[in-house]
Amino acid sequence: MINWEDNTKRKIFRLALQRVYPNKADLRIFVSEELNENLATIASDNNLQETAFDLIVWAQAKSRLDEVFEVFCRENLGDRAIVELQQRPMIEQSSNLREEDWKTLFEQFFPYDFADIQRAFLRGFQRALNVAFQEVRPDHSLLTEQAQIQELLAAHDKPELAVRFVESVIVELQRSSEGNGRDVTGLKQWRDRIAQRFDVSDPVLEPKPINTTARHAYLLIALEEIGSDVNVYPELRITGTEAPIRFGAQPTTCPLDQVAYWISGWICQAENVLGDDNCDDIEVTLEVFLPCQHLEEDIATTWMIKARRGGEQSLGTYRRFVVRSSDRIRDRQIQRILKQKWQQLETSVQAQNVASQIYCQKDCPNEKGTLCAVLTDLEATVLKLFAQLPADPAKRRDLLNDIIDAALPIALWSADRADADASTLNAEFDQLLQHSHLTNFAGLAKQWRLRRMNSESAKHIRLLCDRPDRLPRLPDLKYCEDEDAIVA
Repeated sequence: MINWEDNTKRKIFRLALQRVYPNKADLRIFVSEELNENLATIASDNNLQETAFDLIVWAQAKSRLDEVFEVFCRENLGDRAIVELQQRPMIEQSSNLREEDWKTLFEQFFPYDFADIQRAFLRGFQRALNVAFQEVRPDHSLLTEQAQIQELLAAHDKPELAVRFVESVIVELQRSSEGNGRDVTGLKQWRDRIAQRFDVSDPVLEPKPINTTARHAYLLIALEEIGSDVNVYPELRITGTEAPIRFGAQPTTCPLDQVAYWISGWICQAENVLGDDNCDDIEVTLEVFLPCQHLEEDIATTWMIKARRGGEQSLGTYRRFVVRSSDRIRDRQIQRILKQKWQQLETSVQAQNVASQIYCQKDCPNEKGTLCAVLTDLEATVLKLFAQLPADPAKRRDLLNDIIDAALPIALWSADRADADASTLNAEFDQLLQHSHLTNFAGLAKQWRLRRMNSESAKHIRLLCDRPDRLPRLPDLKYCEDEDAIVA
C-alpha cells in the first residue's frame, strides 16, 4: 500500500500521469476504459495539470487512489515513469523490523558468541547514532546476555542500527574464530535484505579484509618449582604467527609471591609491541602454566598486578587469563592424548554439540588413578567435578594429577566452597561453558572474568585449560646439570 497522505508521493504520481497521458483526451480514455468513470464529472475542464490534480483528489476521497495506481502500472508496464515512481520508492514500507526478523538473526548465533555480539552492538550503535550507547542508556551499561541485546535492538527499532550491528558482528566473529573459518553467509544475506527493504541510504559498508585466523595476543607465563623458588618463563605469541614475538622479557627466578611483580612489567612490554605487529587484539590474554600443587590457588585474588596509573589491582580484575598445566608441557604421551581430545572438542564446537563431550563427576574417587582411567577411556573433552577436593593434601594432589594425566582440554571444579550445592555449581559451570567459545582461549578468559565479577559462587570456580599448540619453549632439563643456570 502507498501512503497517499504524503503530498510528495501524490505529486510524483500526478506528474507521471501528465507525462504518460500528455493531453486530456488520452487521460479521458484511460479513466473511461480502465476505471469506468467519466472524467468530465470528476475534473474541471481546465488545463491538463489541473485535470490530473482533480483526478487524484477525487480518487483519494473515494479511497480508490490505490486502484488508479495499480491500473496505471498494469497499463504502462516498463514505461520509464513507472520505473521512476518505484525507485523513489512509493510502495509504503513498515518502519518496524518484525519480530521474525530478529528471531531469524539471533538464531544464527551460538551462546559463546556473546562477547563478540556485545562488542558489535556497542560499535554498531556508535556508527548508526553517532553517540555511545552508555551515554544514551547508562542504566544498561552492563550487558550480560544475548537476549538483552536483542531486546534493545528491537526497542530502538532503527533499520540502520540493525544493519550496522550485523556488519560489526560479521567482523567480530571472523576475528574470533581462532583457526576455524566462521561461515557468515547467512548474516550477510540478512544484512543485505534489511538494507534493501528499508532503503538504508548509505551503501552497506564491507569490513576490511582480515585473516580467517584470529590475531589474538597471548602472554605465556610458565612456572617450574626450583626448591623454594620458581623459574618463570615469559613468552609472547600471536595466533597466525609461528615464532614467538620478541618483546624484551627474559626468564627469571623468584619466590612464588613475586611472580605477579614480574608479570606487571611483562604485560606492559608485550602490549607496547603489539601495535607494531599488526595484531587485531592489542590486549594480551595471560596463559599461566602452573605446577600441579598450585592449581587450586586463587591467583585471581592473591596475585596483585601493578596498574598503569599507579596502585595495584588483583589479577582477576586487571587482566583476562586462563590457567594451564606446566606438568603437561614436556610429557609427550599427554600431549598426544591432548591433541586427539582437542580435535574432538573442535568438532563438537563446530557441530554445536559440546554437551556430548562433557563428563560430570559427582564424587571424589577413593583410589589414586581411578578418575584418570575413566576419563582416558571416555569420549569426553570437558570435566565438571562437583565434589569438594579431599582435605588431605596428598589425596588432593593425586586427584589433580589424575585430571592432568587424563589430558582433557577443559576441567572445572570448585575450591573452598563447602556450602555450594551441586545444582548451584552446575548452573555456574554451564553459564561459563555455554557463553564461551571453548577453543578460543581469549574469549574463554573474558567469560571467566565476567562470571567471577558478577557471581559470588563463580569466584570459587577453578578452570584448567590446555591445548596441543601454543606451548612455551622451555629448556631441556636433560642437558642442564644446574637448573639454576637456566635463568641465571
